[in-house]
Amino acid sequence: MKQDFGFETRRMRKDSDGTALHEILRWSSEELYRYIQREMEINPLLKMREDSKRETDEVFDAKFPVDWDEWFQDADYDDETDSMNYYEEEHRRKCEGTAYSGITLQEHLMSQLKAMDIPPADERVAAFIIENLDENGYLPISKHEIAAILKVDRDRVSRMLRLVQTLDPPGVGARSLRECLLIQLTQMGKATPFVRTIILEHLKDIACNRLGVISRKTGISLEEVQRIRDLIRSLEPKPGRRFAASREVRYTTPDIAVKRIGDEYYVLVLQHAAPRLCINKMYLRLLQEPHLDKNVLEYIADKLNSALGLIKAVEQRRIALNKVAMSIVSRQKEFLDHGPKHLKPLTMQVVADDCGMHVSAVSRAVEDKYIQTPHGIFEIGYFFSAVSESPNGLKTTTDVIKQIVRAITK
Repeated sequence: MKQDFGFETRRMRKDSDGTALHEILRWSSEELYRYIQREMEINPLLKMREDSKRETDEVFDAKFPVDWDEWFQDADYDDETDSMNYYEEEHRRKCEGTAYSGITLQEHLMSQLKAMDIPPADERVAAFIIENLDENGYLPISKHEIAAILKVDRDRVSRMLRLVQTLDPPGVGARSLRECLLIQLTQMGKATPFVRTIILEHLKDIACNRLGVISRKTGISLEEVQRIRDLIRSLEPKPGRRFAASREVRYTTPDIAVKRIGDEYYVLVLQHAAPRLCINKMYLRLLQEPHLDKNVLEYIADKLNSALGLIKAVEQRRIALNKVAMSIVSRQKEFLDHGPKHLKPLTMQVVADDCGMHVSAVSRAVEDKYIQTPHGIFEIGYFFSAVSESPNGLKTTTDVIKQIVRAITK
């Protein structure tokens, strides 16, 4: 099944057989996220939506139409990369020689968590958050995803995230640079209204040293803006980097979750597997200006075309993942009901026929992807194990045979 989305980005080839989508489909969620971050750095029209109308725990229909109006929402361009780079050199010098020798961030945080007297159910959620922090101490997955994976309510996740954010080092557990800085300032008792305003609305101005602009827009004196600038510069934008690299196996974050409601199983494509993107309306309004400079017009039109193409490709990735997962779920109900010993032989060609896709597209869709089931997290490729013939003429999968052998030899 060929699809041509007719777009081109700086790092993605464009050709007649839909190479752009093929590349995006093959990537892991982490690779896709990094790619989107780079694209947002070079394309001011492209934004990632923090809260989507279709939240993470919604059951998606594989055939839902793309509602393009959703993508054209108001969103001011905000490049936190520049702000992060603003602190890098100074804090790199500060961190030299101060690493916690041999101790990982997760070990440091878990030791604090274990000293707390909290219910086991809460500790499980807090531990999951800690284990999923990246090397800088940031949480790259949403509360909605955590709630869906652990099958707990969001209030509990929110409470445990707030608890993790009180631990040492200050700023850990943040989901953005702004939140990281505000956590540190709150713990210091210095998150005044003026400070919060500058961090939330003028962080890029701080990074670019546009102190006069901040003073004029906020009414804060230039001397006070300078004092706040110095305070912000004293903070740590990457609280986890002083620790040793993790030696432990991290929790695997699934791309897809299977949810049982009554006697039926439903498929959830989690947000990080196909992030929700949108278009910055400010630039669309510029296109309506009657006397817009020709070069500006061409620039905006080019970036708009690129952004729409990426949005469409990511949505097609979401739909493809959903179709493949729905096919697997429909054909592996006994596995979902009773466990791995009931895994049935299944080929990619069968799933491709179910989905109306080429088998190569199915192969790309399952590559380096994971699915959360009632029996744990599995690589999606696990469900396409090689088929063997048993002595009684019945076909079974080699993975099931291995599990039975392991059980017998224990």
